Formats: sequence, C-alpha cells, structure tokens
Amino acid sequence: MPSETIRNAIKSLAMGKFTLIYDKEGREEEVDLVKLAEKVKPEDVYRMRHDAGGLICVAVHPKIWHRWELPFLHDLFQSCYASYGVLEALIPNDIPYDEKSAFSVTVNHRKTFTGITDKDRALTIRELGLLGKRTYTGNSENNWREELGRNFRSPGHVHLLLASDGLLKSRQGHTELTVALAELGQLNPVTVLCEMLDGKTGKALSISEAKRYANRHKYV
Repeated sequence: MPSETIRNAIKSLAMGKFTLIYDKEGREEEVDLVKLAEKVKPEDVYRMRHDAGGLICVAVHPKIWHRWELPFLHDLFQSCYASYGVLEALIPNDIPYDEKSAFSVTVNHRKTFTGITDKDRALTIRELGLLGKRTYTGNSENNWREELGRNFRSPGHVHLLLASDGLLKSRQGHTELTVALAELGQLNPVTVLCEMLDGKTGKALSISEAKRYANRHKYV
C-alpha cells in the first residue's frame, strides 16, 4: 500500500499539478519540479524555467521508448566512434552518482516554429505525452516509430530521457522515480521534469527551500 505522501503525489499529478520529487542522499541530491507531460501548458514551461531553472526534459517509460525505437545518446555516440573519435574521448565514465545517463535525442513537434518558446515547448511536451499514452496502451504491432517521425523532428529543444528497463530496480534517478510514480497511479507514464536550482548559492535548491516553495504553491 503506497504511503499517504505517494497517494497525494499521484492525486496531484492526476489533477495536472506540479509535484516536487527528491532522489536521495548521496546521489544527485536534487529536487525536480514534475508534471504529467500530457497536461503541460505554456505557463507551465514558464514556471519550470523561471521557478526551477534547470533543464526541461521529458521522461519516457521503457515500454514506450522501446516501441519508438529510441536510442540512448551514449549508444548513438558509440556507433559513431569510427567516424568521430572525439565522441569516444568524451565518454562520461566519471559520473560520481550514476553509471550511465538517461539522455536520448532532442525533439521539436513539427508544428512548432523555432521550438524554444514557451508555447512551442509546451506543444512538443504535451504531444509527446499524448503519443506516449497511445503507444503505452496501443497495439505493439503498430508502427510507432513512423508515428513518432510524422509528429516530431530531431534535433530540437526538448530533451528526451529514457527510463531504465526495470525502472527503480535498475536505476533510482528522477527519470525512473517520476515514471514509476505515474505508472503506480495508473497514469500516463510520460512526465516532464526540471531541476530546481538556487540562484543565491549557485547550487541545487535545498530540500528546506523546496518544501517552502511547495507550501507556498500548495504542491505535494
């Protein structure tokens, strides 16, 4: 049985509200501002970049990204080592809190203009969420890769994060935490997240400050 806090977080996400999620001590030790991707509006993108300030990304459940046939960015780089040796020199083998990154490609929706405005990014994020829902619940025989290509172009301004197979059994990052939370609540497991930063200290926003922010805005 989920705790009351988790039940409240799921209810908050279902209502289209932001939820603040912390990973754990000894890892990134960061709080992310999180929302279901399908519910994102331009004012939400503004809030993420203005109040949080980190990188706005979309986390995708493994069932979805496998059907979309998306690569991890490090695997994509590895396939190019023969042509671009500098990519091999840039291997991220010294990340102090993790073994590998969840980053995949960047995308814009094909109906965006530059892709960077709050309106454009909201469209991209929302449509990723809606396509993700159709993919997650749809027939595995559908050509989801082609549907992704019909709706999105790459490179773009929205970073995709691929949740690990096994979710929290394999990795305990914000990518897996947010997707697992949505799945636990039988919600669409495509989330948008952004790290909360502190302009005064130049570091991640502390848990105490994040709690004060959550209380001011009545977020879980």
